[in-house]
Amino acid sequence: MAETLFPVRQRCKKCGKALGRDLATVLFGLYCSPSCAGMAEPSKDAGDSRTPRECKTMREGKWEFKRRYRSVQEIPDLIREDPSTNWYTCGHCGAIHVGHSRLGEAEQFRMVHVQSDIADVLVKRRGLATIAQVAKVAGVRPIRLKELENGVAHPDGMATLLKVAPVLGLSLGFGIRQRRGDGRDVPTRRAGSSVSVSRTRALRP
Repeated sequence: MAETLFPVRQRCKKCGKALGRDLATVLFGLYCSPSCAGMAEPSKDAGDSRTPRECKTMREGKWEFKRRYRSVQEIPDLIREDPSTNWYTCGHCGAIHVGHSRLGEAEQFRMVHVQSDIADVLVKRRGLATIAQVAKVAGVRPIRLKELENGVAHPDGMATLLKVAPVLGLSLGFGIRQRRGDGRDVPTRRAGSSVSVSRTRALRP
């Protein structure tokens, strides 16, 4: 039988205290605190390598925590009605996060400057497919793809990326600076490798 969740549930399943009053934290729709939920305190630093990818997102080159919703009803209708949007309960913080399974039209081409940029593209292109599903089609070990998405370096990382990219409809390339007659680089925007997103839809489960 399905559990009754917040906001219908008004009391913590463990201690019986009021649940979600005055915008208080609600975990898994059932509990008022990590201790009641039987879990450790969530990380307070999004940039910590121990903070899982499911709980954070990259914004302007910096890791930030994803917005935390206490119930599906708290997610704005505009977001819930977007077919490219999905939501899930985070095992790290107990809140509901929103994920986007597509890149916008303005992001059909993206420059990559740091490893976390690659992770962001991979997660969005994977969409609703699981890591295991993508890894199976690409012929790689799931742990290698998980490492790429979490920004963890591994000797096989590049080989894994080259196999996974076509499965996700991605093409890899390099932005090459032009050189002047004196051999110096022509001033350009920040240099970096690039990821081109094809019109192929991301793999779905």
